[in-house]
Amino acid sequence: AATGVAVPSVSPGSALRHFRKTECFCFAPQDFAAGEQRELPVRFIVDRELPAGVDRLTLSYAFYDAARAPSTADNRG
Repeated sequence: AATGVAVPSVSPGSALRHFRKTECFCFAPQDFAAGEQRELPVRFIVDRELPAGVDRLTLSYAFYDAARAPSTADNRG
């Protein structure tokens, strides 16, 4: 078993303040059994006031062992 922490990233960075997660598996550590697979929820709202020229967003996650996860204090994604 392992406990992991997901750290999100949104690009382009200019769209970050227009992107808001309302539900995300990344809000809390996740416990997994060996070999376990599951779907994890994420819901978000994209503000209509995206900067000119932004026609797509990429939301990605890095998953870390909770004991070695980087600080997410500055993470707003």
